[in-house]
Amino acid sequence: LIPVGFIGIGSVSPGIIAGAITAARGKGSEDAEVQRERICRHEAGHFLCGYMCGLPVKNYEINTDTGVACVEFHSTGTAARQQQQSLSEEDIATLSVVAMSGRVAEIMEYDKASGGENDLLELQNCFRKCKTFIGAAKQQDLTRWGALTSYSLIKSNMNKYEGLVNAFKNNKSLAECVSIIEGTA
Repeated sequence: LIPVGFIGIGSVSPGIIAGAITAARGKGSEDAEVQRERICRHEAGHFLCGYMCGLPVKNYEINTDTGVACVEFHSTGTAARQQQQSLSEEDIATLSVVAMSGRVAEIMEYDKASGGENDLLELQNCFRKCKTFIGAAKQQDLTRWGALTSYSLIKSNMNKYEGLVNAFKNNKSLAECVSIIEGTA
């Protein structure tokens, strides 16, 4: 009955499952500085990949819980398309890169990701908003493709990525982060 209950709860309220997984992992094993570094790497991965994919920044602010800047992107590139509830397959592909980039950035440094459950939940919500139905197999393929593409973007822009990590550590402004990517910093 446990697997059936897990599936039932996960399909109705995936946040409960994500919270249980996070609690079971025990976040207390890392010291505060390592945890902050991990969050900086995670968020810098999102920033770099979202910017490189052409998504406009919706929000950039210092998170009061972590003390690290967090970035949020609009789900599509143009204002007219943002008014629509449904997303194109191209939008979904772009969002899969951005969603996976934080976890990929953590894995590149620490060989595992300890955060990002909300990123996966948000990606799942995007799959539901697609104009055309995306089945489980295609969702899995898009998630894998997003991870591979974000890895390629971060790897090929490693200097910019490391500059962003330092900018996030020092709570630099949005303009300063953009100038790092554009090479004007």
